[in-house]
Amino acid sequence: MDIVLNVIITLFGFVLLIKGADYFIVSSASIAKKFNISPLIIGLTLVAFGTSLPELAVSFIASLTAHAAGETADIALGNVIGSNIANLTLILGFSAIMMPIAVKKSMNKQEFPFLIVLTVVFGIVAFFFQSDAQIVWWEALILLLFFAYYMYLMIHSHKEVELDEEIHFVNTKKAIFLLILGLGGVSLGGYLVTSGSEYIAIELLVNVFSMTVTRATTLVGLSIVSLGTSLPELVTSVVAAKKGENEIALGNIIGSNVFNTLLIVGLSGLVTPLGVNGDVLFDIFILMGITLITIAFCITNQKISKFEGWILIGIYFSYIAFIIVRALGLL
Repeated sequence: MDIVLNVIITLFGFVLLIKGADYFIVSSASIAKKFNISPLIIGLTLVAFGTSLPELAVSFIASLTAHAAGETADIALGNVIGSNIANLTLILGFSAIMMPIAVKKSMNKQEFPFLIVLTVVFGIVAFFFQSDAQIVWWEALILLLFFAYYMYLMIHSHKEVELDEEIHFVNTKKAIFLLILGLGGVSLGGYLVTSGSEYIAIELLVNVFSMTVTRATTLVGLSIVSLGTSLPELVTSVVAAKKGENEIALGNIIGSNVFNTLLIVGLSGLVTPLGVNGDVLFDIFILMGITLITIAFCITNQKISKFEGWILIGIYFSYIAFIIVRALGLL
């Protein structure tokens, strides 16, 4: 009965996360349009931050909970890695299937190289710069400094891109109200998802399938939690691609991964050390490989075709199958 209750709590938390993120996107995009900010900047910053709010809430609350218990936040890092992989494969793949995604050549010089660099830095921080199997506060600070540099680049670039008139917006008063409502929904939803999923991981996977607590929480973070917190990115990017707003679809995914890797891991690591076990390290290298594959698709003919979209989706489900088999100890 407790398992069923926590499943309901987790699902309700996901609903709050998604609706809260949706309200944040509407409000922030409306304010951005009022100040004539380009659609690419909206995708790379405001929309990306809004769709990354679920990951931020879950990882940050997981860090606070672990800090209070004197533990490392294993589920926080798994959530970020799993979300990044889902963004680059499942979400970008579905978007490309809806409509092939055109890629601006300007992204070859700035966004793509930055995405590669930050993924490598993430791997270095998680592996080469640590001997205690943790991302500690000073390593988290390195990620936050990279995030500050990313924001600097976004503010000082793409100034001549016109704002797409198809973007819907609300008036300023309603935008402020939705902003507050959205942040509240994300915060509460993050707490419910964190507490519910951790209970399920321990009670079901540990007691029934005899997994270790670390492997169980890592699996839940990489799969269920990461997919649930990536739903806003999925909805936003697929809808944008269907409407032909390719800049927002692709910019949202790239910006979301930047926010996840630098801001979310950085803030979470400042609160409490993030556990880096063998599974997580291996998945970081998988993320590096997927990042390179995705960027290769983007720069080939400057678009992601429907066929390449299907390949990305296939990669995602192959990855999910792999981590399930690994967690069951069959590898």
